[in-house]
Amino acid sequence: MLPTDAPPAVATIAQRFAETSRGVVGFQLHRTFDARAGFSSRHEDLVMNAILVDGSIAKVRVSSYTIDGKAAGAAAVSDVEHSWESPKPGDAFAPPFDARNFGAYQFQTGGPGIIRFTSTVHDPGHGNGSFTYDAQGNVLSCVYHPNALPPHAKSGEISDRRAEVLPGYWAVTEETQNYKGTVGPFPGTGTVQVNYSGFQRFPDLPAALRTL
Repeated sequence: MLPTDAPPAVATIAQRFAETSRGVVGFQLHRTFDARAGFSSRHEDLVMNAILVDGSIAKVRVSSYTIDGKAAGAAAVSDVEHSWESPKPGDAFAPPFDARNFGAYQFQTGGPGIIRFTSTVHDPGHGNGSFTYDAQGNVLSCVYHPNALPPHAKSGEISDRRAEVLPGYWAVTEETQNYKGTVGPFPGTGTVQVNYSGFQRFPDLPAALRTL
């Protein structure tokens, strides 16, 4: 239920989000991760194909995964696939513009086409930030500071860009995560860049799964 003090636009935006997230859709994800602290560094490059059902991930399949230029082992690949298909409670972002998550957020107007949100739920899937929307109620972007951070991080910001990737279907096309923290005595940074492409619709889940 929409909080009583929320701007009325939030209800319209949530309805539009639900309408434009329906169906079985496949896409490709390319994720890079870079971390540096002192003399140490780590680079990961991940490509995988995924299936969404009404906006939620149903199945993924890793195409390639390297860590510091070397192919990741079978266990690491399995862990990645499991983490995307069955995220731990609170790990996956709970969009504030999804009506199913209204109970975890407070809202206020941030200006024309901008809604600010806050949450007291202390996990990586909730945070404080804002999202922008167009005249039809489509969410164009979302920037927030997660309420729980990865190990060693002291601060972090996540930025999503959204677009109409198929007729009548909107999704995230690009995500950037930036973190700052320390590892032992050394200051460190971490950056995650995720690009989503190759969206296509399927008549049902079995048809989509056959493409993985």
